[in-house]
Amino acid sequence: MDTHELLALLVRHREQLRQWLDEDQYRHFLAMTERLREVGDDPERAGMAVMAIVRALWPVPDEAGVLAELLHADHRSIVTATTVPTPEVVLAALEELYAAPAAGEPDRTEAEAADPIAADPVAADPVAAVIAAARRRLLTAPSRAAAPAGSPAAGDGPADVIVLADPEDGPRSPEFQFDPDTGQPRDIVVRINRILLADRDPWGAADWWLGRNSWLGGPPASLLGRVPDDRLADAALALVEEGGR
Repeated sequence: MDTHELLALLVRHREQLRQWLDEDQYRHFLAMTERLREVGDDPERAGMAVMAIVRALWPVPDEAGVLAELLHADHRSIVTATTVPTPEVVLAALEELYAAPAAGEPDRTEAEAADPIAADPVAADPVAAVIAAARRRLLTAPSRAAAPAGSPAAGDGPADVIVLADPEDGPRSPEFQFDPDTGQPRDIVVRINRILLADRDPWGAADWWLGRNSWLGGPPASLLGRVPDDRLADAALALVEEGGR
């Protein structure tokens, strides 16, 4: 299944997805789908984005048929078959996915369907709205002001510590990264941040740490000190080796 086929499948089952996923899960799924807009002409990045989409579908029930089969497929074969979709294809798919009504939500009127932007100003740039919502969620996690480059709390390299751009408070570093006794970056966090290329995609790295991880059974950040460091690192390595974050 190439990327265009995947998008077509998601659009075809958009109403079922809206029923199977709760509000937060569906927003996360949309945010992962949005990553396809940022891959440029890079098949590797497209493969990573596709894997992120597939992982966002984990709550889909077994009775979901072809979508459930997708979750149990060989993810390496999915990445191998990944093609870089055109921006027009991605935007068209996103428009359909955003338009799917939530559970209990009345269908749009004919006029709204004809002119969704007039009916809802947010629809003028729904992708930007989803990105903003996803980033706001990550910024709600406890954090501290980012340390100046070169200071011990900033780590030895640009990928050592995640720094998120908060539009209100400036650069922030999620608190889970730091040892509560020393205030310095935890060794295992630095190790995994480098694996996740946190300097290139700090939001994606933060999402990995703070989002639910089905392999580990919870958000990796919440498991620091509770599961072996090597298990956390293996989860990150497995993710990157499969071609997704």
